[in-house]
Amino acid sequence: MEKDYYKVLGVDKKATKAEIKKAYRNLAKKHHPDKGGDAEKFKEINAAYEVLSDDTKRKQYDQFGSAGPNMGGFGGGSYGGFGGSGFQGNVNFDGFEDIFSSFFGGATQRSSAQSRKRRGADLEVEVNLSFEDALNGVVKKFKSTHYKECSKCGGIGGKGEKTCETCHGSGHIAKKMHTPFGIIQQQTTCPDCQGAGKNFAEKCSKCSGAGRVRESVTIKVEIPAGVQNGETLRVRGQGEAGVRGGEAGDLFVHIRVKPSTKFVREGMDIYSILEVPIFEALLGGKFIVETFWGKVELKIPELTRDGEKFKIRGKGVKRGSRQGDHIVQIKHKMPRKLTSKMKEKLEELKDMA
Repeated sequence: MEKDYYKVLGVDKKATKAEIKKAYRNLAKKHHPDKGGDAEKFKEINAAYEVLSDDTKRKQYDQFGSAGPNMGGFGGGSYGGFGGSGFQGNVNFDGFEDIFSSFFGGATQRSSAQSRKRRGADLEVEVNLSFEDALNGVVKKFKSTHYKECSKCGGIGGKGEKTCETCHGSGHIAKKMHTPFGIIQQQTTCPDCQGAGKNFAEKCSKCSGAGRVRESVTIKVEIPAGVQNGETLRVRGQGEAGVRGGEAGDLFVHIRVKPSTKFVREGMDIYSILEVPIFEALLGGKFIVETFWGKVELKIPELTRDGEKFKIRGKGVKRGSRQGDHIVQIKHKMPRKLTSKMKEKLEELKDMA
């Protein structure tokens, strides 16, 4: 039965290479046999990606289908010069390197003592702030359940370190994987020592030798003054604890700021609108402006135009030693109605202008 490779990857026939690659990665991670997935489904996904990621093969597939010339049928015996006994010819592994790295951690990282201590994973959180909190700075607390250093063994993992009997000190074991290209042998993290190459005569009873345990904790994050919407803060060492005393990951805080009803922020500057009666705008004068940091007196000159802007220095966003400005935009306020006396005066002015 002919396969629809676009449906296999869940993409449109007009999908770009980037979209195809993204879909493949997600599906491959989900259905990988080592992750408890279906081996046949994984094989089918690989076959679809190999065709659709190659411009020439994709063009042939779009014209003839999976049974067309040079398609090899996939999923059966040989494919494009690749037999079931292994590799024959050149293989385009574009995209596979990242997939294998995510599954197996990368062979280079599993070489004996290099994996004894592994860095913990990073954490991410989204924090919603009011306009006021973003400018003033604030402390936020939230709960998270993640790996923390084992309090019983101090992150070491146990007592009496010895060479792991499962991997014989290498930190990894060989594992075979069936693919459309034949049998691929890959290195996976040793499940007994978790890639350290070393084990303990007496493992910690609390963490079972990992040096870390999952706990529910309250994380306190100090948001500095002046952060803006869309910014991401990095808090070093506040992610998950590493394996067997490895470096802790980092915490990434994604900032979301609610807009203000009074002000608009642009970079380090804050903008507001000041309504001025048109006659006072023509004559000039002093007006009280409300800035984020308090009220300030602003003097405007005669014949101030509608939309004209004035700068109040140092009254914008404050971040460390940096200070922005407050920008006031004038908006002429027209009278609701004209009295007969006002009309008379305006007629006089019109003749004088």
